[in-house]
Amino acid sequence: MAKPIFLVGLPFEAVKDVNELQKDFEKKMEDYYTLIYTHNKDDIEFKALYEKDFDKVKFEELKELVRSNAR
Repeated sequence: MAKPIFLVGLPFEAVKDVNELQKDFEKKMEDYYTLIYTHNKDDIEFKALYEKDFDKVKFEELKELVRSNAR
């Protein structure tokens, strides 16, 4: 069975080392693929995605989310 994907969006100013935080989440949440990203909002966002939730449109939305936050 595929692991669900757990996304965490954090305010840009709140995170000093996204890579270190990413590693910590991966260790603590072994049953999930985790993705930590920063954004220009003041709040923290959490989202869990499961294989059954995916279709072509949602997959494209996820790719765009990763691209836009990697800049």
